[in-house]
Amino acid sequence: MASSVVCTVAVQRIEVITGAGGRRAYSAEEKIRLVGEARGGRGAVAAVARRHGVCSSLIYRWRRQMRSGELSLEASSFVPVHLVETAPSAGVVPPTAMPSLPPGPPVERQAALVEVVLSNGRVLRVGEDIAPATLRRLADVLDGR
Repeated sequence: MASSVVCTVAVQRIEVITGAGGRRAYSAEEKIRLVGEARGGRGAVAAVARRHGVCSSLIYRWRRQMRSGELSLEASSFVPVHLVETAPSAGVVPPTAMPSLPPGPPVERQAALVEVVLSNGRVLRVGEDIAPATLRRLADVLDGR
């Protein structure tokens, strides 16, 4: 007697993605360059986004950040630092002229002051141990950002 056997096989499609995973991080220079390329006429943002494999909404976001001052080359780079020694007071012997003394009890070190000249000309003097986030908030408020 003949039996009818029905065989069903499910076929699955698998997509293999190679390369680095996760989100890509763009430097401030790259962001500014792409925004600059997208300054053309109609469709420029979409064309630049396609050419560089970037979502067009990112370019619009970076453009807004540039207008607000949140994205700039100055914000992402180092600023020059000048060390200035204070002039010795009258009657104070310079350290090089002092005789060497035997080591004594440790002397408590005082925190040095850091002077930051803001873009609007204001000067901000803070202790060297200030938290970077606090310094950024102070500088933003005093600089009018």
